[in-house]
Amino acid sequence: METGVIVVIGLVVLFILFRIFKAFLKWGIIILLLTLVAAYFTNPDEAVHRKNLDVRAKELSLKKIRQKNVTIDDYKLFSLAKVTVEGEKKVVGIGAFGRVWYFDDLKETIRKK
Repeated sequence: METGVIVVIGLVVLFILFRIFKAFLKWGIIILLLTLVAAYFTNPDEAVHRKNLDVRAKELSLKKIRQKNVTIDDYKLFSLAKVTVEGEKKVVGIGAFGRVWYFDDLKETIRKK
């Protein structure tokens, strides 16, 4: 009799945990979808990348970057800023949610030119 009660209690606990997990899963999917929609609509465009790259280069006391050496790859949810150095493209920054962030090695990358 005790084993049957323990099994029933275990099944009830598993059922409750499943229901709780299912609710969290539903809200998790909704939050993920909202985040993806926000990322799509706030992805910075090429002009923002180029302007911020020039500002960042000035902050680092670097020479002006030739715009023909800069490419922006748009992946709709985020974008990557790349600089061509010695024939090789190097990712120097990432744009998402209306902002552009540059990696710490930007200074070394541009000075190689």
